Amino acid sequence: MRRSTRVTFIATGAAAAAAVATTALTFSGGQTASTQQDRPAVILAHGADRYPAQTATEWVTYADHVVEVTPVLEKEISPSRDEVDRGEGLILRKVTLRVDKVLWSSDTAAKATPASFEWIAHGWQFTDGSMNNRTEMAGEGEPRIEAGHHYVMALDWQAPKCDPGDGEIPGQWRGLGSESTIPYDNGVLGQGEFQGQTQSGKAARVAAADDGDPNYSLRDEFIGRTAEDLAKRLADTEPGEPTQEHSAAPNVHNTSCG
Repeated sequence: MRRSTRVTFIATGAAAAAAVATTALTFSGGQTASTQQDRPAVILAHGADRYPAQTATEWVTYADHVVEVTPVLEKEISPSRDEVDRGEGLILRKVTLRVDKVLWSSDTAAKATPASFEWIAHGWQFTDGSMNNRTEMAGEGEPRIEAGHHYVMALDWQAPKCDPGDGEIPGQWRGLGSESTIPYDNGVLGQGEFQGQTQSGKAARVAAADDGDPNYSLRDEFIGRTAEDLAKRLADTEPGEPTQEHSAAPNVHNTSCG
Protein backbone atom coordinates (compact mmCIF):
# COMPACT_ATOMS: atom_id res chain seq x y z
CA MET A 1 0.00 0.00 0.00
CA ARG A 2 1.31 3.48 -0.80
CA ARG A 3 2.13 5.62 2.21
CA SER A 4 0.59 9.09 2.58
CA THR A 5 2.26 12.37 3.47
CA ARG A 6 0.07 15.32 4.47
CA VAL A 7 1.14 18.68 3.05
CA THR A 8 -0.51 22.11 3.01
CA PHE A 9 -0.34 24.12 -0.21
CA ILE A 10 -0.88 27.86 -0.55
CA ALA A 11 -1.17 29.93 -3.80
CA THR A 12 -3.41 32.21 -5.83
CA GLY A 13 -4.95 32.68 -9.27
CA ALA A 14 -7.29 30.88 -11.64
CA ALA A 15 -4.77 28.12 -12.35
CA ALA A 16 -4.52 27.35 -8.66
CA ALA A 17 -8.28 27.37 -8.21
CA ALA A 18 -8.58 24.81 -11.01
CA ALA A 19 -6.03 22.48 -9.42
CA VAL A 20 -8.77 20.22 -8.13
CA ALA A 21 -12.39 20.04 -9.22
CA THR A 22 -13.75 20.00 -5.68
CA THR A 23 -11.58 22.44 -3.76
CA ALA A 24 -9.58 25.60 -4.24
CA LEU A 25 -5.96 24.37 -4.12
CA THR A 26 -2.82 26.45 -4.46
CA PHE A 27 0.87 25.61 -4.23
CA SER A 28 3.81 26.59 -2.06
CA GLY A 29 5.91 23.43 -2.08
CA GLY A 30 7.55 21.22 0.49
CA GLN A 31 7.26 17.56 1.45
CA THR A 32 7.90 15.64 4.64
CA ALA A 33 10.82 13.28 4.16
CA SER A 34 9.99 9.62 3.64
CA THR A 35 11.13 7.01 6.14
CA GLN A 36 10.00 4.09 3.99
CA GLN A 37 11.71 3.37 0.71
CA ASP A 38 9.56 0.52 -0.62
CA ARG A 39 6.88 2.71 -2.23
CA PRO A 40 6.74 6.45 -2.86
CA ALA A 41 4.58 8.62 -0.64
CA VAL A 42 1.25 10.03 -1.73
CA ILE A 43 1.16 13.74 -0.91
CA LEU A 44 -2.20 14.77 0.56
CA ALA A 45 -3.05 18.37 -0.30
CA HIS A 46 -6.05 20.17 1.07
CA GLY A 47 -8.03 23.34 0.46
CA ALA A 48 -11.40 24.95 1.08
CA ASP A 49 -14.54 23.11 -0.10
CA ARG A 50 -16.58 25.01 -2.67
CA TYR A 51 -19.93 24.22 -1.02
CA PRO A 52 -21.08 22.28 2.05
CA ALA A 53 -21.50 18.56 1.34
CA GLN A 54 -21.87 16.88 4.72
CA THR A 55 -25.59 16.05 4.54
CA ALA A 56 -28.21 14.88 2.06
CA THR A 57 -29.85 18.31 2.32
CA GLU A 58 -26.60 19.99 1.31
CA TRP A 59 -26.14 17.63 -1.64
CA VAL A 60 -29.60 18.39 -3.06
CA THR A 61 -29.25 22.11 -2.28
CA TYR A 62 -25.97 22.69 -4.08
CA ALA A 63 -25.65 19.91 -6.69
CA ASP A 64 -27.13 19.80 -10.19
CA HIS A 65 -26.71 16.03 -10.60
CA VAL A 66 -25.42 12.97 -8.74
CA VAL A 67 -23.92 10.39 -11.09
CA GLU A 68 -21.95 7.15 -11.31
CA VAL A 69 -18.78 7.67 -13.36
CA THR A 70 -15.81 5.78 -14.78
CA PRO A 71 -12.47 7.38 -15.79
CA VAL A 72 -11.81 6.46 -19.42
CA LEU A 73 -8.92 8.74 -20.43
CA GLU A 74 -6.38 11.03 -18.81
CA LYS A 75 -3.79 13.54 -19.98
CA GLU A 76 -1.11 15.41 -18.07
CA ILE A 77 -1.43 19.19 -17.80
CA SER A 78 1.93 20.89 -18.18
CA PRO A 79 3.04 23.05 -15.25
CA SER A 80 3.46 26.79 -15.68
CA ARG A 81 6.66 28.26 -17.08
CA ASP A 82 7.36 29.82 -13.67
CA GLU A 83 7.15 26.40 -12.02
CA VAL A 84 9.44 24.83 -14.62
CA ASP A 85 11.96 27.66 -14.20
CA ARG A 86 11.75 27.35 -10.42
CA GLY A 87 12.29 23.60 -10.63
CA GLU A 88 9.29 22.63 -8.52
CA GLY A 89 5.55 22.72 -8.93
CA LEU A 90 2.44 20.74 -9.84
CA ILE A 91 1.60 18.49 -12.78
CA LEU A 92 -2.17 18.17 -12.90
CA ARG A 93 -4.28 15.69 -14.89
CA LYS A 94 -7.25 16.21 -17.20
CA VAL A 95 -9.38 13.10 -16.73
CA THR A 96 -12.31 12.23 -18.98
CA LEU A 97 -15.15 10.69 -16.96
CA ARG A 98 -17.92 8.67 -18.57
CA VAL A 99 -21.32 9.01 -16.93
CA ASP A 100 -22.62 5.48 -16.40
CA LYS A 101 -25.83 6.29 -14.54
CA VAL A 102 -27.72 9.33 -13.27
CA LEU A 103 -28.78 8.80 -9.66
CA TRP A 104 -30.44 12.15 -8.97
CA SER A 105 -30.98 15.51 -10.69
CA SER A 106 -32.13 18.87 -9.40
CA ASP A 107 -35.36 20.33 -10.77
CA THR A 108 -33.39 23.54 -11.33
CA ALA A 109 -30.21 22.02 -12.80
CA ALA A 110 -28.16 24.55 -14.76
CA LYS A 111 -27.43 22.00 -17.53
CA ALA A 112 -28.55 18.53 -18.51
CA THR A 113 -26.48 15.59 -17.38
CA PRO A 114 -23.47 15.13 -19.68
CA ALA A 115 -22.61 11.81 -21.33
CA SER A 116 -19.02 12.49 -20.29
CA PHE A 117 -17.02 15.41 -18.95
CA GLU A 118 -13.48 16.50 -18.17
CA TRP A 119 -12.26 16.70 -14.61
CA ILE A 120 -9.14 18.50 -13.41
CA ALA A 121 -7.52 16.09 -10.96
CA HIS A 122 -4.47 15.95 -8.76
CA GLY A 123 -1.40 14.57 -10.47
CA TRP A 124 2.10 14.94 -9.09
CA GLN A 125 4.43 17.33 -7.33
CA PHE A 126 7.83 17.65 -8.99
CA THR A 127 10.96 18.93 -7.26
CA ASP A 128 14.74 19.30 -7.60
CA GLY A 129 14.53 20.85 -11.03
CA SER A 130 13.12 17.83 -12.86
CA MET A 131 9.57 16.95 -13.87
CA ASN A 132 10.68 13.31 -13.77
CA ASN A 133 11.35 13.62 -10.03
CA ARG A 134 7.68 13.46 -9.11
CA THR A 135 5.48 12.23 -6.28
CA GLU A 136 1.79 11.39 -6.60
CA MET A 137 -0.70 13.80 -5.09
CA ALA A 138 -4.26 13.33 -3.88
CA GLY A 139 -6.74 15.54 -2.06
CA GLU A 140 -7.02 14.95 1.66
CA GLY A 141 -10.21 13.05 2.41
CA GLU A 142 -11.16 12.36 -1.22
CA PRO A 143 -10.37 10.05 -4.14
CA ARG A 144 -7.56 10.90 -6.53
CA ILE A 145 -9.70 9.69 -9.51
CA GLU A 146 -7.78 6.88 -11.20
CA ALA A 147 -8.33 4.54 -14.15
CA GLY A 148 -9.66 1.12 -13.24
CA HIS A 149 -12.00 2.48 -10.56
CA HIS A 150 -15.54 3.79 -10.34
CA TYR A 151 -17.05 6.66 -8.37
CA VAL A 152 -20.25 8.41 -7.37
CA MET A 153 -20.09 12.21 -7.68
CA ALA A 154 -22.29 15.16 -6.82
CA LEU A 155 -21.78 17.69 -9.63
CA ASP A 156 -22.37 21.41 -10.00
CA TRP A 157 -22.07 23.26 -13.32
CA GLN A 158 -19.79 26.28 -13.12
CA ALA A 159 -20.50 28.49 -16.11
CA PRO A 160 -17.72 30.44 -17.85
CA LYS A 161 -16.71 33.44 -15.78
CA CYS A 162 -14.39 36.39 -15.93
CA ASP A 163 -11.62 36.46 -13.34
CA PRO A 164 -9.74 39.76 -12.98
CA GLY A 165 -6.15 39.26 -14.06
CA ASP A 166 -6.74 35.75 -15.40
CA GLY A 167 -9.29 36.37 -18.13
CA GLU A 168 -12.10 33.98 -18.98
CA ILE A 169 -12.30 30.68 -17.12
CA PRO A 170 -14.13 28.04 -19.20
CA GLY A 171 -17.31 26.45 -17.91
CA GLN A 172 -16.86 23.08 -16.24
CA TRP A 173 -18.48 20.44 -14.09
CA ARG A 174 -17.12 20.56 -10.56
CA GLY A 175 -17.71 18.82 -7.27
CA LEU A 176 -19.09 20.41 -4.12
CA GLY A 177 -16.21 19.51 -1.84
CA SER A 178 -14.09 16.67 -0.53
CA GLU A 179 -17.18 14.80 0.74
CA SER A 180 -19.01 14.85 -2.60
CA THR A 181 -17.06 12.05 -4.34
CA ILE A 182 -17.41 8.44 -3.15
CA PRO A 183 -15.41 5.38 -4.31
CA TYR A 184 -17.75 2.84 -5.90
CA ASP A 185 -15.94 -0.29 -7.05
CA ASN A 186 -17.98 -3.48 -7.50
CA GLY A 187 -21.23 -1.73 -6.60
CA VAL A 188 -20.19 -0.93 -3.02
CA LEU A 189 -20.01 2.68 -1.81
CA GLY A 190 -16.71 3.43 -0.11
CA GLN A 191 -14.89 0.54 -1.78
CA GLY A 192 -12.14 1.42 -4.23
CA GLU A 193 -9.58 4.19 -4.69
CA PHE A 194 -9.37 6.80 -1.92
CA GLN A 195 -6.52 9.28 -1.43
CA GLY A 196 -4.55 7.41 -4.08
CA GLN A 197 -4.83 4.06 -2.32
CA THR A 198 -7.22 1.15 -2.84
CA GLN A 199 -9.38 0.35 0.17
CA SER A 200 -11.81 -2.47 0.86
CA GLY A 201 -15.39 -1.80 1.83
CA LYS A 202 -14.65 -3.23 5.28
CA ALA A 203 -11.71 -0.89 5.84
CA ALA A 204 -13.81 2.05 4.69
CA ARG A 205 -16.60 1.16 7.13
CA VAL A 206 -14.14 0.93 10.02
CA ALA A 207 -12.58 4.29 9.13
CA ALA A 208 -15.99 5.97 8.83
CA ALA A 209 -17.65 4.49 11.93
CA ASP A 210 -19.98 6.93 13.68
CA ASP A 211 -18.19 7.41 16.99
CA GLY A 212 -19.55 10.86 17.75
CA ASP A 213 -17.31 12.55 15.21
CA PRO A 214 -18.94 15.91 14.33
CA ASN A 215 -17.64 15.48 10.77
CA TYR A 216 -19.58 12.24 10.24
CA SER A 217 -21.15 12.76 6.82
CA LEU A 218 -23.61 11.42 4.30
CA ARG A 219 -20.70 9.71 2.55
CA ASP A 220 -19.69 8.01 5.80
CA GLU A 221 -23.27 6.91 6.47
CA PHE A 222 -23.63 5.18 3.11
CA ILE A 223 -20.32 3.32 3.05
CA GLY A 224 -21.03 -0.35 2.38
CA ARG A 225 -24.38 0.38 0.73
CA THR A 226 -25.34 0.82 -2.92
CA ALA A 227 -25.76 3.83 -5.16
CA GLU A 228 -29.47 3.01 -5.38
CA ASP A 229 -29.73 3.39 -1.60
CA LEU A 230 -28.10 6.80 -1.86
CA ALA A 231 -30.36 7.80 -4.75
CA LYS A 232 -33.45 6.97 -2.68
CA ARG A 233 -32.23 9.14 0.19
CA LEU A 234 -31.60 12.06 -2.16
CA ALA A 235 -35.00 11.66 -3.82
CA ASP A 236 -36.66 11.80 -0.39
CA THR A 237 -34.73 14.92 0.67
CA GLU A 238 -35.93 18.49 0.12
CA PRO A 239 -33.34 21.14 -0.78
CA GLY A 240 -32.67 23.87 1.75
CA GLU A 241 -31.79 27.53 1.40
CA PRO A 242 -28.18 28.25 0.45
CA THR A 243 -26.22 29.93 3.21
CA GLN A 244 -25.40 33.61 2.80
CA GLU A 245 -21.81 32.66 2.03
CA HIS A 246 -23.06 30.46 -0.82
CA SER A 247 -26.06 32.55 -1.82
CA ALA A 248 -24.92 32.54 -5.44
CA ALA A 249 -25.17 28.76 -5.53
CA PRO A 250 -26.46 26.72 -7.09
CA ASN A 251 -27.33 27.69 -10.64
CA VAL A 252 -26.52 31.41 -10.36
CA HIS A 253 -23.19 31.96 -12.09
CA ASN A 254 -20.86 34.71 -13.19
CA THR A 255 -21.00 35.82 -16.81
CA SER A 256 -18.17 35.41 -19.30
CA CYS A 257 -15.70 38.19 -20.16
CA GLY A 258 -16.84 40.82 -22.61
